[in-house]
Amino acid sequence: MTLNVHFVGIGGIHMSALAHILLDDGLVVSGCDRSDAPILQPLRERGARIVVGHNEHHVTTATQVVRTAAVPESHPEIARAIELGIPVQTRAELLSDIAAPREVIAVGGSHGKTTTTAMIAHSMRASGRDVGYVIGAEARDFCVHGKRGADPWLVLEADEYGRAFHHYTPAVAVLTNCEPDHLDYYGSQHALEEAFLRFVSTVKANGSLIVGIDSPLAVEISTNLQLMRPDVEVVTCSSRTEADYRIVSQGDAFELRTPSGSICGSLQQPGEYQLQNAATALAALDRAGFDLSTSVDALGGFNGVKRRFQLHGEVNDVVVLDDYAHHPTEVASAIEAARQRWPERRIVVLFQPHTYTRTSYLLDGFRSCFGGADVVYTVDTYAARAMTGEELTSEELAKEIVSPQATYAGTIGQSAETAADQAEAGDLIITMGAGDIDVAGPLILSRLGGAL
Repeated sequence: MTLNVHFVGIGGIHMSALAHILLDDGLVVSGCDRSDAPILQPLRERGARIVVGHNEHHVTTATQVVRTAAVPESHPEIARAIELGIPVQTRAELLSDIAAPREVIAVGGSHGKTTTTAMIAHSMRASGRDVGYVIGAEARDFCVHGKRGADPWLVLEADEYGRAFHHYTPAVAVLTNCEPDHLDYYGSQHALEEAFLRFVSTVKANGSLIVGIDSPLAVEISTNLQLMRPDVEVVTCSSRTEADYRIVSQGDAFELRTPSGSICGSLQQPGEYQLQNAATALAALDRAGFDLSTSVDALGGFNGVKRRFQLHGEVNDVVVLDDYAHHPTEVASAIEAARQRWPERRIVVLFQPHTYTRTSYLLDGFRSCFGGADVVYTVDTYAARAMTGEELTSEELAKEIVSPQATYAGTIGQSAETAADQAEAGDLIITMGAGDIDVAGPLILSRLGGAL
């Protein structure tokens, strides 16, 4: 019997990656989501049967159903599958099955894990090996963001939401950093830190933990791991201080200092946070036995990840950029990188908060993280999850931002019009957030072009 795996919420970035892997295996794949999206087209082209909308009848021909942690068992399709006796897995459980026979690099952390995962996968492929990978975004150097691969090695992004990152047993675990996030799920910072400690403790016996020591909480977690698991080798990385793998900027290039010597390379993406991502990726590759010189050379040709410092275009000497930053640390880092790349331009940010609760519990950081920008517009919140009663709206956020003085600009369409109408020659406009704010970029460019 041919296996038919049905994905409930197939448009999710991790779900679609897993669907690609099952298509690699020759399985029949189907799925549904509440709306259509460009990310689904490559799956359709490979033969996946995808419908828009949810209906319990979608699962009746399935031999297995996969759901995200956000889809409850009471969901009509899941409830019907359970009633019919069809096995139901979460996406983390499916990925765990895929990863179980492999040598795994699992990349976790509050920031940078997607880019770091893509850097590792890109460098592994540059070695000529058919490695597997699961990347939490579309990346410019990859046709698809999930692949089975025939090589023993698999690199995967280990997402903390829903404790997905507890399902793997990596040979090499990566902890890029740790900061408050997803507190709507975890309930407290302490619970989040405990979850990260459990993640790093899943490393195989005598495995390695690669840790970014520029993050104090990551250092604390790695110290606790050493007490629990003295068999695990803890390898430190930094772009600021001495570490096992220290990366130092040299203009458009860098020097990586390692236990076995120094090696020079370059990156196409600006910003200190990209150097930190590179140091972490290269340390993981080195510890996994991949040639370091080949990996460094490969990163020089790495074109980045979609929606991470992605250039939309330029009209009338106005540059429009998109970035996924949605946490105060990410926002400040993205603005700093933009200032580094375009020091003479006025920086205009259109920020779309990602969930009302995140805006509320990270408010202190949001008050000050826009300080490097010249103009800030807040856009209606992308409400990815249900309200809890502790919400802070985008309009309220605008009043809380200390510097520069922010303006609430309404919907995506309204904010795009405002940004375009108020633009000046020499501006850099950054659409920023983890929701659908990226659609504002083309709107801005179109309106600017119409002004010719």
